[in-house]
Amino acid sequence: MELFEELERIKIRFVAAYDKLVEQGVISEREYEEIVEMVDDLDRYSIQELKERLGRFRHLYQLDDNDENGA
Repeated sequence: MELFEELERIKIRFVAAYDKLVEQGVISEREYEEIVEMVDDLDRYSIQELKERLGRFRHLYQLDDNDENGA
C-alpha cells in the first residue's frame, strides 16, 4: 500500500509541475491534458511508449534546469 501512495504523490507532483508550464504559456492546455491522461494511465503504456510520447517535452526539462541555475 505504501508504494501505491508514493506513486500517487509522485503523480500529483508531476501534474503540478506541468500545470505551472501551462500557466507560464510554455505548453498548451491540450498538451497538458494529454500528459495528465498518460500519468493517470501509466500502467497502459510501455516504457518505450512513454519515452516517445513524453520525449517531445524533453526541452522543457532543460529550460527548467536553466532557470534554476540562473542561466
